[in-house]
Amino acid sequence: MAIKYDQLNVDEKYASILEPNLYFNPVMVPGVTFTDKYQTGPAGQIFVHKISTSAVEAGTPGRDFSDKKIADALVPIQLNNNFQQSYKIYGVQAAAVEFSAGEEALSTAISECREGWMQCAIACLAKEGFAATATEAITAENVKADIIATRKEIVKKKGRANVVMCTPDFYGVVLEAAGKDFTPVQNDRIAETGNVGKWLGMTFVEANGATGSIKYYDHSGTQQTVDMTNVQYVMYYHEALSIVSNFDLARIIDSERFAGSLAQVEMNTGYRVTNQNLVAVRSVSG
Repeated sequence: MAIKYDQLNVDEKYASILEPNLYFNPVMVPGVTFTDKYQTGPAGQIFVHKISTSAVEAGTPGRDFSDKKIADALVPIQLNNNFQQSYKIYGVQAAAVEFSAGEEALSTAISECREGWMQCAIACLAKEGFAATATEAITAENVKADIIATRKEIVKKKGRANVVMCTPDFYGVVLEAAGKDFTPVQNDRIAETGNVGKWLGMTFVEANGATGSIKYYDHSGTQQTVDMTNVQYVMYYHEALSIVSNFDLARIIDSERFAGSLAQVEMNTGYRVTNQNLVAVRSVSG
């Protein structure tokens, strides 16, 4: 549509710089919020050995050893979650815009696949952990006591916790509580950035992708639909969540079907909570 300043047609110009797209925060970090130590060679499924253990009872001095047979269980991780995105860029389109259409399409495809990859990890945590006992609403007044109570449940199972994966609603409650329980210097960063970080000996992470219904394939190959509506947070030890990949691809290739190129991304991943006792899912009653 032509633009006129009074009686004069003026030129139109499109910016060559794109407005950035919005994506969910990348909250899955190796060694911090999950483990990738089980990465292996070519395989569609791997098995993790879990040694059976029990506490040793005390005896009296001066006695022979009583031999115990070693036993284990196999924990399977099936690499069965595939993420794909392919953008078609016609040559005439790429030639008619000032920005690099192929590079931007590839960058977008990577971000979209990473979003899905991260959300599946959150769904795995919420589905495969154990349900925390408490189900009442969480407020700024009781949030600290609630977190301590959930941690106690994990410790009583001989576990430990170092991460609290928060839904946006719960993270807001934590921020409110941190503001009420303000300690100068120690909490200055919280007030300035809105990032809780370490609290009560654990890392608090806001996962803005932990909303709605999320689908992923579990270790048995069954597609699970995880409703995050009532989930408040997942408290866990980071090595209890294993994410294993056996393939990833990002490329721009010439198309044989049309004059132009394809920006394609593909990832193949398996998710598994390898020790349910280390993952507590805190929900409220619906």
